[in-house]
Amino acid sequence: MKRKKTTVAEPAKGAPAPERRPAVNRYVRWAANLWLVWHFAAVLAAAGSVGPTSDLVVAAWKVFRPYLLVLYLNHGYNFFAPQPAPSTLLSFQAERADGTVVRGRIPDRSLEPRLLYHRYLLLTEHIAVAPADMQEHWYRSYARHLCHKYSAAKVRLTRITHYPPTMEMVRNGARLDEPFSYEEMFVGEFSCTEL
Repeated sequence: MKRKKTTVAEPAKGAPAPERRPAVNRYVRWAANLWLVWHFAAVLAAAGSVGPTSDLVVAAWKVFRPYLLVLYLNHGYNFFAPQPAPSTLLSFQAERADGTVVRGRIPDRSLEPRLLYHRYLLLTEHIAVAPADMQEHWYRSYARHLCHKYSAAKVRLTRITHYPPTMEMVRNGARLDEPFSYEEMFVGEFSCTEL
């Protein structure tokens, strides 16, 4: 069996030569690849910088820090490990004009989808980090929302700080929801007509 000899056809005289990709496309691809490597290295450095960690990781994090701050990517890692900070919750009593009272907590564990629960949790966390002169505005905003949601005449708010148990306490049998780990502070009573 004889094989046919294949030849590459040459362009006819006067026909345009096949187009080559411009060098600009190559540079754009290189730049995009370098940015992706930089971006993932920055995210890994942010996650790895949560103590205890090595000096090398901390030095890398310092290099990436401006980039992470501009894109708001340097958040949330300390929330979960290695020693989470206390969480802030709000307990409320919404009293209606007929005397019925609705009691609850923000965030409510029964919220679905779970992402909504986390959204409310982050909102209450902002109370803990807000400047003292702004906290009253946060409380009034929550009271206004609860007045509207429950058609209430007045709302009482209590701020709850939940201190997570230490590793040693857990090893000794303490539960995450031990009563002694909660600290309550009455915030105030808000009249819905004045909000």
